[in-house]
Amino acid sequence: MKKKNAVKIAISICIVVVLVITAMGTIDYQKTMHNFQKPMFAQIVNGADDGGSGNYVGIGYNIDIHGELDIEYGYVIHSAQFSIFGNKVHYIERD
Repeated sequence: MKKKNAVKIAISICIVVVLVITAMGTIDYQKTMHNFQKPMFAQIVNGADDGGSGNYVGIGYNIDIHGELDIEYGYVIHSAQFSIFGNKVHYIERD
């Protein structure tokens, strides 16, 4: 009886972890690819000195951002590429 409860708890924890990681990736995807904002959860690993360009890495995904710092608007993203496990999923470029 106790083993079955432990297995159920372990499965529940795994499901919650997967859901949280998926939510983090979805939020970063939405912010970057649709709203042209820097990601919330992914951390920059190779950044430029322009205020935000670089490679942002999350759990299972990464986002390559290219942009510039604008005096009036702050950091402006010109292009971004979203990849999951190293496979390109989506690329955007601002007009």
